[in-house]
Amino acid sequence: MNSQRVTLLVLLDLSSAFDTIDHGILLERLRSKFGIRGKVLNWFSSYLSGRSQRVMLNGTLSDSSDLNFGVPQGSCLGSLLFILYASKLFDIINNHSPDSHGFDDDTQLYVSFKPDYRMQCEAISVMESCVNDLRKWMIQDKLKLNDGKTELLIIGSKQQLQKLNPCHICLLSKWRETTFYAPMTA
Repeated sequence: MNSQRVTLLVLLDLSSAFDTIDHGILLERLRSKFGIRGKVLNWFSSYLSGRSQRVMLNGTLSDSSDLNFGVPQGSCLGSLLFILYASKLFDIINNHSPDSHGFDDDTQLYVSFKPDYRMQCEAISVMESCVNDLRKWMIQDKLKLNDGKTELLIIGSKQQLQKLNPCHICLLSKWRETTFYAPMTA
């Protein structure tokens, strides 16, 4: 990180990401976006269908319940299928231009900027717009941001952070006052 800049960082956390994958949406995405068809698509369909679960509580086993959503977390294909399902996430991020990193259901968005009022406002606007569009897409594709675990940080040297104006940032339909800064130490 450049010591003359500060970084606005958003850590996105999804609720039960692997459990909420809609099989129909996943299969359509495999077909339309990744060109998977025929026997291979049928194999994925077979892999996802016919799953059920039962729960034992106090020695009593529940009736079987069909699983129409989700992929087996921890399985060989679980992470890959989630990444393919959530591939639109990075398409949306790229439309807004923050930098990003992701691993499975953890995504970090960040924008570095010179600590002046105009650049600060621009970085906040980019991040608010990006997170708002991600939220709309997640609702459409039956994923959910965990508001309680999604975090916002502004990181930089103490000198650079002191140049920032206090501001309000609206993420996840709630306002946060950015009075919390994370000073960077050498």
